[in-house]
Amino acid sequence: MDLRQIEYIVAIEQEQSISKAAEKLYLTQSALNQQLLRLEKELGTPLFERRKHSMIPTLAGRIYLATARRMVDMKRETYKIISDITEENAGEISIAYTPEQGSLMFSCIYPYFREKYPNITFSIREARVKKMEQMILQKEVTMASLTYFGNQKNPFLEYVDMGEELMVLGLPVSHPLAHLAGDDSFRTFPEIDLRLLRDDSFTLISRETRMRDMIDRAFEEAGFRPGILFESVSTRTVVNMVRQQICPAFFPQSYVESEAPIAYFSVRPRQTWMRCMAYLKGCYLTKPEKYYIELATRYVQGCL
Repeated sequence: MDLRQIEYIVAIEQEQSISKAAEKLYLTQSALNQQLLRLEKELGTPLFERRKHSMIPTLAGRIYLATARRMVDMKRETYKIISDITEENAGEISIAYTPEQGSLMFSCIYPYFREKYPNITFSIREARVKKMEQMILQKEVTMASLTYFGNQKNPFLEYVDMGEELMVLGLPVSHPLAHLAGDDSFRTFPEIDLRLLRDDSFTLISRETRMRDMIDRAFEEAGFRPGILFESVSTRTVVNMVRQQICPAFFPQSYVESEAPIAYFSVRPRQTWMRCMAYLKGCYLTKPEKYYIELATRYVQGCL
């Protein structure tokens, strides 16, 4: 077996597309397709069912890929361990984070990281939490900046807790109930009965987010379905709707600003989630990867 060829086939499976896999591997689509055809000829059977918009592994393909993924993983882990023990301090960290808070965190901690490990590069993917969990499981990234609440942990992942964060309800200061927040609500987050907002319409974060699960639970506990102006994948957009005095909205505590024209509350049940770094159980973390997690934890805890 040609290990490089094996890596090509694994990439096709991950991307479910010749063109996307070729782009990821910095190959031409024609060159990658020739590699696949050559292997299929050698094996005497197709490895993928070629559909209009995707490449689906055949039974033979699934059997081949089960071994191929293990070989690719063994190579990756071996190289990481050798790099660590020889202290070459070179290589790549593959990481995923959210497009807003995650990217802000990375930009803040990267200068500290680069000072210690100038020869380490990053392969970065941006996604929402639920998608990032799948990316770790499929080994598209080594680790990701995630959140979880309660005991809703994936049993196949290892979690490094970085800091707890409250789910906040923001009301425009022009709202008739905003006065109930009192002074310094950005620190105290007084509790409000969500049922008082039964007649309001809300801007809500998208259903593909972990926060939306928590929001839906709050409305379920309050016993009503909210009016919805619109849903957005951008938490920043949701917060800006409150800032512009348009409607109430829920968002994470990390978006709270003391000077914003927003009255901040908590609701019953008071819900928090844990910000964390997650990686696959049994995965070997290099010293640079551990240092990145250390920096991320210090950032979340306000110690950086």
